[in-house]
Parts: sequence; C-alpha cells; structure tokens
Amino acid sequence: MKTRDRILQVSLLLFNEEGEAQLSSVDIANALEISPGNLYYHFKGKDAIIRALYDRFEEEMRVILRGSSGGVASIDDNWVYIYILLEEIYDFRFFYRDLAGLLARYPDLAGRFRSLIAEKRQTILRILEDLAKLDAIDIDPRLKDPLTDQIITTLTFWLAGDALSRETHDGPALIHKTVFQVMCLIVPYMGAAGPAALGDMIRHFEETKS
Repeated sequence: MKTRDRILQVSLLLFNEEGEAQLSSVDIANALEISPGNLYYHFKGKDAIIRALYDRFEEEMRVILRGSSGGVASIDDNWVYIYILLEEIYDFRFFYRDLAGLLARYPDLAGRFRSLIAEKRQTILRILEDLAKLDAIDIDPRLKDPLTDQIITTLTFWLAGDALSRETHDGPALIHKTVFQVMCLIVPYMGAAGPAALGDMIRHFEETKS
C-alpha cells in the first residue's frame, strides 16, 4: 500500500476510535511509525488529512445516494438501503459523533456537508414517492416533508445520540437499532400491512440483539 493511502487508512481508524480533536499529526505519524516530516510530505498537517477523508466519504456517499434511483422497489428494499447508508456513515463515524464541533473547526466543509444532506433529503423523498407509486405506503402529501425531515434527523444524529447513551453498542448492533428506528417511522403509512411488517421487524430486531 502506498504511504499516502496508509496515512489515510490509519488516520481514519484513529479518528474513529479516539476522535479527531484528540489527535495531532504527530500522533498519526507515531502510529504509522514514520517521521512527521514523511507524513508532512504527503499531507500538510492533520487538516489536509481530514479534508482528504471527507473527499472520500462524500464521493462514496453520493454514489450510494444516486444509486437508489429505481433501486428501491419494496419495503424490504428500503430496509436494505437504509443499512447501506448507515454502514457508509459508520465507516466515517468520527465526522458524525461531534458534527457541530468538527464543522466549526473546518468551516469549509460545512457547506459541502449541507449539500450532502440536501441530496440525502431528495433521495429519501424520491424513495417515499416510489413506495407510494407501488402502493407500499399511503402518505398524505402534507406529511411527506415532516416524515422526511425526521428520517434525515435520525440518519444524521444517531451516532451522537448513541454517544450520550449509557448503553454500549457495537457497530452492527447500533446500525440495526437505527434501521429499526427509521423503519418504525414508515410503518404507520403502510396501511393494513403495517402491523404484520412491524411484527416481523420487531422479531428480527430482537433476534439480532440476542
């Protein structure tokens, strides 16, 4: 692996485990067992590493968001798609655990993050419209925007909320819990199929917990 890629890989691991604010470029160099000068040759400090990691995250996330078009044809597809979104976020979870603080430290990323959230919102709206066309859900048009906003809030702050919890969740368990929360927001709009779908989701959720 090229040194530049190793720096990004190890930095992402460290940021996810310890938080970006707690680490310096010297800490990263020490973890890599390279000199700070060698790291500086590839990245002009920690700020450049943060931006390179955000570039990668944003690129991968936009591929996932744009790939949803026409690909969510059922409630089960939506379940799987939410999993994919959350797994991508979890891979870069340090961005989300202290989102307000990080964007305050890197204000140039704030506009880009808002743009990403806007595209995420359009994706959720499109999925709800696709599910409505398939008669999988029936939602009053007046409720579509509030439901979308609630889903976006969950998808954006689930990691920050978990950090405030007294419970400890590993990655898969936390992702599954959050998928379940998002799907519970949709169940009331599934009509007669809702109670059975909710029962299936609860059983699946309980089996995963155990």
